[in-house]
Amino acid sequence: MTKRGSRSGAAGKLITALIILALAAAAVYFALGRLGRGFIYPLKYREEIINSAEEYGLSPCLVAAVINTESSFRSDAVSVDGAVGLMQLLPSTAEWIASMRGMTYSEEQLSDPAQNIDYGCWLLRYLLNRYDGSTRYALIAYNAGHGRLESWLNNEDYIDDNGELAVIPYGETNAYVKKVERALEEYRKRYGEQLENAD
Repeated sequence: MTKRGSRSGAAGKLITALIILALAAAAVYFALGRLGRGFIYPLKYREEIINSAEEYGLSPCLVAAVINTESSFRSDAVSVDGAVGLMQLLPSTAEWIASMRGMTYSEEQLSDPAQNIDYGCWLLRYLLNRYDGSTRYALIAYNAGHGRLESWLNNEDYIDDNGELAVIPYGETNAYVKKVERALEEYRKRYGEQLENAD
């Protein structure tokens, strides 16, 4: 065999090895991607989500997306601001919700997953009704408070030509809305069948 022949044979083997390696890496990447999304977008408290979503006429996928964004499905989550539980409700907000519903409130209720989801779903429905069914506005108000949203809607610096909020002044709220929207897309893709069509 000539030098040239041995070089081309070695180059061919190297190219074949690189192709096999690239295919193996791609397979691992896609397998881990699917597995990773299961960790990033888990589904816990399915029954509680479906029950409360149905009671308040909400998409269960939206509720799951909010829970994922708010607490990563940790029922014991407490924020630095004092928001509690799966849907990260401030005790003052939960107390207001209870009074609006004619219920007795206790802080322990926020640590109970079913009650926390119920309160959070009530609030989402209230905000959706207040903002003519706009999921975007409901999410902005859920994160920043409806008082802040009202002030932004009344500030022409933030409004587009159609009278809609063009700019979310709070970076945290802007990131929050985008994160919930991404999660909603994932929950619809991954769990839409079992959440939206539950009997």
